[in-house]
Amino acid sequence: MLLVTTWFGTFLVDEGKVIERRPFPKDPAALAERLALVEDWKVLPEERELMAAHPDAFVTEPRLERAGGNMTSARAGFLRPEDFGYDRALLHAAMLALARRQMRKAVGPDDHLHQAVGALDDLQETENVLLERLREWYGLHFPELAKTVDDREFVELIATHGARDGMPLDAKESVGAPLGDPERRSVMGMAAVLRDLTRRREEVEGYLGRAAAGRAPNVTALAGPVLAARLVSLAGGVEALARLPASTVQLLGAERALFRHLREHTRPPKHGVLFQHPLVHRAPPWQRGAIARAFAGKLAIAARADAYTGRDIAASLRRDLEKSLASIRETKRAPPARKPPVGMKRGKGKGRMRGR
Repeated sequence: MLLVTTWFGTFLVDEGKVIERRPFPKDPAALAERLALVEDWKVLPEERELMAAHPDAFVTEPRLERAGGNMTSARAGFLRPEDFGYDRALLHAAMLALARRQMRKAVGPDDHLHQAVGALDDLQETENVLLERLREWYGLHFPELAKTVDDREFVELIATHGARDGMPLDAKESVGAPLGDPERRSVMGMAAVLRDLTRRREEVEGYLGRAAAGRAPNVTALAGPVLAARLVSLAGGVEALARLPASTVQLLGAERALFRHLREHTRPPKHGVLFQHPLVHRAPPWQRGAIARAFAGKLAIAARADAYTGRDIAASLRRDLEKSLASIRETKRAPPARKPPVGMKRGKGKGRMRGR
């Protein structure tokens, strides 16, 4: 006897005849649920019931062999769904329901993290553009304000007080022009929008910090929440980041420069988004490549721990990274000597061209 599962039921077949059957419910959602279980290599309740009642039955699927079935290469004859009261319209509805389940399942925390990174970039870009416009516009009335306070206080003062006369600052000696009521309302409205935009950006940064710490705690501990979220987003997920070699992690975000190097033989990039970390961008230029390489190696290990083991190894990775950085700073304390131009020959006195 063969245990055969189709989209409409599970059957025991002996010499082309159905001996026993367990038909599935004639409901698209129930059929989609069983089809999803089969795709995940799970054993259906109907299959388990028939296998328990007939332990000598043979199976034709490795999925059922893993559940204890006796595997055979024989194949049962085709079972027509119409013979058991099922039609193709029901299969079509079940496949649509299965597709909807798979689409909902395909969206995970990494996708939200990716969208949050994009939203943060958009908010930062918009905030910078509006702030620059506000500086130029309000500078016609009170140009000294931007040099007196920081950006946050600059926006808050304009949104709250508007004209310079109402501000808690000495503006009597300002060289700016008077500000009419229509212009005052406009700049105050723009400052209010900018203030709200800053708050939204900070909320997204807070979400990124929490999400990155939850998805990749070791990477977050080493790189910081925003950079960790960018790395996960660029790689396509935490598991995708864990599968990347350290050399690829080092160049995430520098794909254009890498392809330009391969195509036009320009200088290869030394780092991608890792440049945003203080360890890299605060280092001398001649140390950045080595520091980014050491940093990427520890991040690759951290990502694998986050994806596969869940162990907290950030402290040990940080200690190892500090040792590597100390060695790099010691060996690369001074910038390397410049190489002579191609075609020049060193010698006493001035360099001379070869062949002359």
